Amino acid sequence: MRRHHAALGVILTIALGLASRRFPLGAHLWDKSLGDALYAVMVYFVVALARPTLGPRALGAAALAISIAVEAFQLTGIPARLPRLLHLALGTTFAWHDVGCYVVGACCATVVHELAARTGGRH
Repeated sequence: MRRHHAALGVILTIALGLASRRFPLGAHLWDKSLGDALYAVMVYFVVALARPTLGPRALGAAALAISIAVEAFQLTGIPARLPRLLHLALGTTFAWHDVGCYVVGACCATVVHELAARTGGRH
């Protein structure tokens, strides 16, 4: 994946994730689950920025592993004691629902990237 595509992906993913929290619709899928799935998508793009030569499956695996590691870190209680701004990036409370959303987000990012690569786009 080209770095400028990954950077644009990070920006757009964060914007959509924030919109899903800022403008609730009363639908759990939009109000909660989408933002959690987009967290893994954002991590996918961040990893692509750092390692642009990785293929979609490696990026997806890395995004999922990092997202789950951040969620597991919440079990330590440390993120809840960090400055409030870090709560946005790290969260504070472990939830299996979030882990499920990360699986969906990482898988969706991987599939879309693979499809784009097959139809003429670059990794």
